[in-house]
Amino acid sequence: MLLSRRDLLRKSLTLGTATVSANFAPSLLLDLLAAQTDPLAFTNVTVIDATGAPALPGRTVVVVGDRIETIGKFREVKLSKNATVIDASGKYMIPGLWDMHAHFRGGADLIPDNEAWLSIFLAYGITGVREMGGDIPETVFRWRAEIANGTRLGPRILSSGPKLDGPKPDWPGSIPITDVASARAAVDKVKSMGADFVKIYSRDFPPDVFAAIVDEARKQGLSVGGHLPFMTMTTRDAINGGIRFIEHASLFVLGGCSRSEKQIDDEVVARRESKTPMSWVELMYDYAQTFDEDWARELTGELVQHDVWVTPTLAAMKGNESLGRVDYEQHPDRKYIFPGIWKTWDPKTGLRHPFRDDQLEQLKLADEKTATLIKLMQTRGVGLLAGSDSGATNSYRFPGWTLHEELKLLVESGLSPTEALQAATRNPARFLGELPRSGTVEEGKTANLTLLTANPLEDIRNSKKIDAVVLKGKILSRADLDHMLEDVATKAAAANG
Repeated sequence: MLLSRRDLLRKSLTLGTATVSANFAPSLLLDLLAAQTDPLAFTNVTVIDATGAPALPGRTVVVVGDRIETIGKFREVKLSKNATVIDASGKYMIPGLWDMHAHFRGGADLIPDNEAWLSIFLAYGITGVREMGGDIPETVFRWRAEIANGTRLGPRILSSGPKLDGPKPDWPGSIPITDVASARAAVDKVKSMGADFVKIYSRDFPPDVFAAIVDEARKQGLSVGGHLPFMTMTTRDAINGGIRFIEHASLFVLGGCSRSEKQIDDEVVARRESKTPMSWVELMYDYAQTFDEDWARELTGELVQHDVWVTPTLAAMKGNESLGRVDYEQHPDRKYIFPGIWKTWDPKTGLRHPFRDDQLEQLKLADEKTATLIKLMQTRGVGLLAGSDSGATNSYRFPGWTLHEELKLLVESGLSPTEALQAATRNPARFLGELPRSGTVEEGKTANLTLLTANPLEDIRNSKKIDAVVLKGKILSRADLDHMLEDVATKAAAANG
């Protein structure tokens, strides 16, 4: 006898088999998720709610619609007769994760390559992605709308649309800005496109242009952040000038910890057109050599005072340092990367190239001082956000996998596993002004959840051990996630010929 889709779904949930998922295309999986109307009840689960409270073992978590309705002690929660019950004994429930710095880009030819990443992010427990600028914004905004209305499967997307850059942008698709008028026009343009925030990139926005961007964005209800124009203003100037978020701590925050910041940046400008321009490595090394912990402490106070958030992207720097020294053809996620993006990652054909041995020596000091800064920011109350910087041209920053590497590096920098998890869960919700309704595992909040097979508070690397993902109240079993990854691998293999 043929089973209905609803019966097949219930069978896959209760038995945990792969047979149902393995036979269905992604479009049918969407149908199956839409058919999930009964409450979900996770029984005997350990809840790690990301509020900072200790883990809560032996709980029943009931999800109704897209909300967490009840969290109570196992066997003390009365379940409705139509509830789909998932035995979560030995499992750990955390909020769905955010990757707060990723890119969808590479031009029209790489749209399928980027589209596949939506499935990969979900399979790694990532239910939200902050997209930090690229050259396929119309496509990204369409994905954002389709995911929101339930016609596409993927994590929630927030996006800046195109980056705002100087007269000669570094990246395709960025909007060139030459003066105050074009600065205001650029903000108006990204707002009209549907941007969720403004991403700045130029190293040398004049102060009046920077002020115009911030002012116009404020009028349009958008926040501003990204890279800092360190050639024309100090880190403190940017903080006091209205920046809301700063990306890449090892460069754009580390400089503010040096009392010599202005002199170092002036040297960058002086050597810019010379035969020996200052490299990023030399710049970070100079910042690290002149790192002053008392000055850094003052800087963190200003970050807190002005509510400026920082996305460290530690894994991105580690990825750069590994170029030419790690055989990424052997990486377990190699099979999910399409040839177009892989080519942009290859040191022989892509944008980035291996560092020299002497540069790696310099980066050791920069990494050490950055770790000191990360711990200081956490201790002083600066809002930290976990981001991978995954994207075309950003070599071997595998989607999903790199976000979990970032959590590990945050712990190695001195954060507790709870604090690292918060950087990908509670903190993004607070940053977005959504903490009352999301970001933690609490009653009444949106049911974006990740179920793990091991405790991440004992070892943060257990955040990768994903058993299921709940997306707005709809469960994706391990079998479903595996099917999604198999589908990506099949398409990537076909694209590779």
